Amino acid sequence: MDVGPIPSTADRSRRRGTIWRGLRFILRTPLGALGTEDIVRNAETIGKLGAQIKKASGPDARIRADDDRNLDVVAMAADAGVSIAEIMHLLANRRRQTAHAVFYYLAGGFGFLGLWLFEAVRMPVYARAAYVIGLLAICTAFFLSAFYNALINWQIRTLRLGTVHEFLAAEESWWPS
Repeated sequence: MDVGPIPSTADRSRRRGTIWRGLRFILRTPLGALGTEDIVRNAETIGKLGAQIKKASGPDARIRADDDRNLDVVAMAADAGVSIAEIMHLLANRRRQTAHAVFYYLAGGFGFLGLWLFEAVRMPVYARAAYVIGLLAICTAFFLSAFYNALINWQIRTLRLGTVHEFLAAEESWWPS
């Protein structure tokens, strides 16, 4: 009985290579659909951007404060090369801007809160949840922005870099002026 020619080692390795190529092709398609290479590349990009944000964050170099966290207007004027009156004028402008921003954010927050109440009453129960939660998130963003601007206004008004706790515990009105 003749079994034919004996396969050489080159033929065997060629067949093995064909089998592995076929398996790689079959396995690569489902894994390729996941986009693992894109996910890894994007994760690296996010990591680099996060490192840049951490590196860049910090206090504004133009704002000077002493050990008690009171604004040092004289040092700020000297650093900027302008008069103290000019620094006080810039602070007054910023104080007006934050006062206007508080009013606008509060108006937006209460407007969306009214829309939320209207939609919560009008919509059927099954369609209500996601929409109402979204409107509440928008209201929260508006109210937090109003609070932040009120804090900045208070810091300028008192010429002190106070914390949120100090702002809330302050005896004077938090209402911007």
